[in-house]
Amino acid sequence: MDAIYFRHASAQYDMHCVDRELLKAYTSFIPSRYGSDYTSGIATGNWGCGAFNGDKYLKAIIQLMAASAAGRPLIYAAYRDKVLINSFYIVYEFLKDQKATVSDCYRYLQRYFSQGKRQSLFDYILDTPVSSLKS
Repeated sequence: MDAIYFRHASAQYDMHCVDRELLKAYTSFIPSRYGSDYTSGIATGNWGCGAFNGDKYLKAIIQLMAASAAGRPLIYAAYRDKVLINSFYIVYEFLKDQKATVSDCYRYLQRYFSQGKRQSLFDYILDTPVSSLKS
């Protein structure tokens, strides 16, 4: 799956870019209708980061959303980035405990972008109960 090259990293914090990346990931993750009944996990990592200037925290959430929508487990390899591994696990557990849906995660991104990114995406999610997204 190809990634967008962000000449200016700030461009990825636009919901049109998120929509494109989310649709691309979802389309890549949905099981083949010609495959077996067994649905394997998605092994992925910092897709579109590094040379493409993608935000690894944003890409992790986008891939989690796409895998969840596709009904596939996500196996995320962060390549020795212990901070990302630990923080993504904490956010995942928080979202699971809050019974967050893919739509809730989408609302997190919308609100995070609109409020001006005053804190990290993961901190924003952890500081914002899912119930507050519905009001």
